[in-house]
Amino acid sequence: MKKSYLLISLLLILSIPSNAQMTLAHSYTKPEGTQATIVNLSLSGKKIMTLSNFSNLADTIYFYNMDYSYWKSIPCPAIPGYSGNYNIFYNLGEAIGVLYPSETLFNLDTFLEVAVTYHGIGTDNKLFVINELGTLTDSIIDIASGYYPFSVYKVDTLGIGFQAVAITNSGISIYNLPGTIPCDPCSSSYGIAMGERHEKGISTEPLPNPSSDKVKITFTLPDGITKGVLDLYNANGQKVKSFQIDNRFGYILLDNTQLSSGLYYYNIVANGSISATQKLVLIK
Repeated sequence: MKKSYLLISLLLILSIPSNAQMTLAHSYTKPEGTQATIVNLSLSGKKIMTLSNFSNLADTIYFYNMDYSYWKSIPCPAIPGYSGNYNIFYNLGEAIGVLYPSETLFNLDTFLEVAVTYHGIGTDNKLFVINELGTLTDSIIDIASGYYPFSVYKVDTLGIGFQAVAITNSGISIYNLPGTIPCDPCSSSYGIAMGERHEKGISTEPLPNPSSDKVKITFTLPDGITKGVLDLYNANGQKVKSFQIDNRFGYILLDNTQLSSGLYYYNIVANGSISATQKLVLIK
């Protein structure tokens, strides 16, 4: 009799529906869906990045909106003497293949770009920066194999926003980067914002961006800080304007009608803290 009661109790427990179950949101079929991760872009926000192959001579990296509609792709060309490492995860100790998808990190245009490691066939490895047109815009030769041979860090000192550290077979190279990625600090290769973990600091966002008239720059100052300074720089790093701000409204309206078209940067300094450098694109 006890066994019967136990069996009935177990069946009743199993029949009770769970209030917190995983639900399938979307599925990608090959060739777009062998690997996937969520990335955070400076201008376009969260996207789903998918890869199809691991180490082919050429491949395409696909990006989808968060509603699962197609957005963009980066065609990675075949390079004679090299095998592209199209991999977003560790693979038997080899270098991560696809790093730092970004619109604003590696140069001053707004094309979608990504860094990809290519393994040399009987020669040194290379890291290429490839944009959405399939153009190789930059490269680092003799990149080492291993974990994290190319890493980006937020610096924010001496006028430098972000730096990259490249480990090569002959040593270590440090690069100053002209742009930013939305991470603080850059512990993720895919731009996932650490600020979303409610880190206390200065957060800011320009809207709209690009713009042709006024830009609303919203900001949040750290707890206990009431005032700060917003500095605006041109593409050459020259300061063109400076604004006193406080936390009463949480935003300022930047009238850019007196500024020329082009690329600008700004950051906010408050009580010794400095925000990540943000990019503004002005179109006339």
